[in-house]
Order: sequence, then C-alpha cells, then structure tokens
Amino acid sequence: MYREAAEAMRRLTRAFARAGAVAQGLSGTVRVGYSTFAATGPMSDVIIEFRKKYPEAQVGLRLLASSEQSEALNEGTIDLGFMMSNVSSGPQKTIPISSERLIALVPASHAWARQRSITLRRMATVPIVIGTASRWRGFRMLVDDMTAAKGVTLNVVEEADDLPVLLQLVRSGFGCTILDASFIPTLPPGIKPLEIKDARATLDIALAWREDSLSPLTTRFIEVARELIKKPAG
Repeated sequence: MYREAAEAMRRLTRAFARAGAVAQGLSGTVRVGYSTFAATGPMSDVIIEFRKKYPEAQVGLRLLASSEQSEALNEGTIDLGFMMSNVSSGPQKTIPISSERLIALVPASHAWARQRSITLRRMATVPIVIGTASRWRGFRMLVDDMTAAKGVTLNVVEEADDLPVLLQLVRSGFGCTILDASFIPTLPPGIKPLEIKDARATLDIALAWREDSLSPLTTRFIEVARELIKKPAG
C-alpha cells in the first residue's frame, strides 16, 4: 500500500511539474504551418534554435499553402505560420522572415538556356507552367501583379499542385516557369535558372500568428524568431 501511494505521489508530482513547465512556456507543442516557399529559407534555423533553447518543447509541422495557413490560424488549428506575407489578413500579426528575388526556370534544352537573363515581355512569348491558382494563390497573385505592371500576360499552358510535378514539367520541356531564387541550390539536372531583368517584385515570407490565441510557448517561439532574424548573416 505504501509503495502504491508513493508511486502515485511521484506521478502526481511529475504531472504538476509538466503542467508548470507548460504554463511557463517551457514545454508542450507549438503547431507550425509552413509553405513550400518557406521550406528553403531561414525557417529551419528558427526551429533548430527554438529546440536548443527549449528542449522539452515539441514543434508539430504541417505543410500548407499560404492561403490554407491563413485559414488555419483563424480556425485555431495551427499556432503559427511561415507564409507568404501578401496572404496574411485580418487580425493576424506578422514579422518578416525572408525576401527572395524571382527568377525564370527553363529546360536545359531551351534556346534561352545559354543566356544569363530574360525579360518578362520575352517570357510572355513562350508556354508557361505554374502552380495552380487554388493552392498557389499567393504566388499567383504576386506573379499576376508583377506582369500586369509591365503590361504583359503569361501564356499558362499547364498547372501543377506541387513543386516536384512543376519542376518535372519544366525538365520535360512542357514550358518555362517562375520561382524564387532560394530554390536554385536544389534544382534537379535539366533545368537552368535565369535572372529576370525587370522583375521588381520579391517573394516575402513572414511568420504569422493571432494575438488573441497566443500561448506562452508560442510567444517564446516568436521571440526566438525575432532574435534570429535580427542577427547579421554569417
């Protein structure tokens, strides 16, 4: 009987300790959404730094389009989102995480593959493959605004839901595409990146949240992100 009572007391003590750590924002799980565009940026550095500072905390990651993250934040199914900044809305707060220039991707067999750069007006003369308007809404808005400002319309011939399929369409010669420069180091063989001379738009990733649903742990994650982004590169 004594042993059972002692073990019950130890379990109760551990439970109180865990509850205290959660209340202080030292443990628990923070639910984080991220987009394909965020995955190649500083997001992983933020998560690694957060785990170093709070080893008892867990990070639950969900791959969601930026528009899906915005909805998930409002519904309370994620705590934070690494999303395109042009998609965040309403009561959501954000801090900037990264900014990347836009580039063109062409098949290695394309006539432009030997060039270093291209213009938007020339891109309007070739078939374009791009992410679907439903899942790539923020990116499509960015590209549409950029081309409209130049008075050109892209000839979209094929759409893809995810990045691997899109890159395969380019490799196979179905068309050219536009992405941000963070993807250059991970491009598969058969695809050539080109600078877009007159592209003034940038793809900006932000960390977004809702102030009315912040937990202590979520607040600590935001603090880590702020501190890391402020540090000079290198």
